[in-house]
Amino acid sequence: MAQEDSIKLHRATIVGPGLLGASIAIGLKEKEMIQELWVWLRNESKIKDCIGEDWCDYATINLKEAIQGSDLVVLCTPIETIVKHINLVSEWAKPGCIVTDVGSLKKRICEEAENRFKGKQSFFTGSHPMAGSEKSGMRYADSKILQNKSCIITPTAITDSVSLNKLEKIWEVLGFRVTKMNPDKHDQVVGCISHLPHIMATVLMNTVHNSCPQQMELSGDGLKDTTRIAAGNPKLWEQILLGNKDNLVSLIEEAQTHLQEFKEAIASNNGEKVTESLMQGQEARQCLNDDR
Repeated sequence: MAQEDSIKLHRATIVGPGLLGASIAIGLKEKEMIQELWVWLRNESKIKDCIGEDWCDYATINLKEAIQGSDLVVLCTPIETIVKHINLVSEWAKPGCIVTDVGSLKKRICEEAENRFKGKQSFFTGSHPMAGSEKSGMRYADSKILQNKSCIITPTAITDSVSLNKLEKIWEVLGFRVTKMNPDKHDQVVGCISHLPHIMATVLMNTVHNSCPQQMELSGDGLKDTTRIAAGNPKLWEQILLGNKDNLVSLIEEAQTHLQEFKEAIASNNGEKVTESLMQGQEARQCLNDDR
């Protein structure tokens, strides 16, 4: 039996079909894991846009209507909205429904879900599919952005094992490599591998722009590749960075230490130290898989 044949759901709901939510919706349809795909939208004017897509069967601005009757609910709104929606979804989700999210911070979301879903017949497990782009919006959605990317699932003490296994299979069929860790550890890890890089890209872009704004057009692909993520949505990233401030403050301090060492090596014409730092960076970079 093919893996996708083992996952058959009647109805799934995407709450907030932006780039990632719509890409997940497309993937669910392409893999034939669901019969019906519903979406919840904050803005009624976007309903026609969704209904016009092959992957969307129903679109509504009524959250209760979107949730009731679904076997799978994926919360794809900004973190603050996910936290607000968890209370409502826990009351409306039918027995056996699997609820998850795509938020890039897990501790606060999972703590709220533990309180709201405790004793319920529906089940919540946090997820963080690490796929996306500096671009935003449903029009850029494509299931290809999910392929061979990481998805971190964050079970807690009250997580139902059956729904957890089913959710893990769903993500795997969509193309993700699934890892499980607790919410606290998740926030520490993504602070290092995702949030700090965004800060560094932003700082670099601001420095370059302030130093030579008229000459930026002369830059090659190096600057573009290094700072691509700085083009992300500022308001979305404000929530993420402030929400993970405890982890990020110590990481920024560590980055400052490395930058200060680099500065001192250059200022003192210490070529050996400069080469050592460059080699360390080169070796660390080789640990990344560019095929992912």
